[in-house]
Amino acid sequence: MEVRTGDQFYRQGRPTTAVFPLRQGSAKSVYESPLGWRQVTGFSLPGDVLGLEPNEAPAHATSAIALQDAICCVVTAETLREHMAEPVFRDSVLKVMRRNAERERMLLVAVGSMKAAQRLAMLLLDLTGEHQRRGSTDGTLTLAMSRTDIASLLGLTLETVSRLLSRFASVGLIAVRQRRVRIIDKDGLASVYADLEPISPRAAPDHEIGTAENNEARLI
Repeated sequence: MEVRTGDQFYRQGRPTTAVFPLRQGSAKSVYESPLGWRQVTGFSLPGDVLGLEPNEAPAHATSAIALQDAICCVVTAETLREHMAEPVFRDSVLKVMRRNAERERMLLVAVGSMKAAQRLAMLLLDLTGEHQRRGSTDGTLTLAMSRTDIASLLGLTLETVSRLLSRFASVGLIAVRQRRVRIIDKDGLASVYADLEPISPRAAPDHEIGTAENNEARLI
């Protein structure tokens, strides 16, 4: 099945009649509260399975929206249940669900208790790990998601995400060119994520010291 950019694979609250193994493209999961506000809850890449609900929930807990033109398979709920009787298939599905649950726990901890810089470092490291699992070894990420989506996921403002990406680039952790991000210093990002040491300040004209730099430090 082909899904165009911006179209939905499925909608929150609709019955879980199928799951969607993603072959090409990427997607975001979005939760909409009864009050009408929307929150990005995750990003999916080729190899992920969209629509897997814990405990065979009867309805989708979020909506899945294509971030770019995507191709996926459609596996009906009945077919999925039949294959779950096969030990190898069941173990594979449960492994995917455990990995998704662990990533969700990491995000929950990050948003609930970590500084802005830690949250962004966590996301970049997580995406790097997911790309490496898919065979990428050059440390380059193509971010199909917008900075607005990243801000929503991490519980930050758009301005903070943009500022931190620039800050990470200025101290040599990453290189950014539009939506392409190359990880230069993975260990450095890991140190930011662990909050082991602060990000080194950038060189700035004397008249800017105490204004822009101090404001940025408070954001981090």
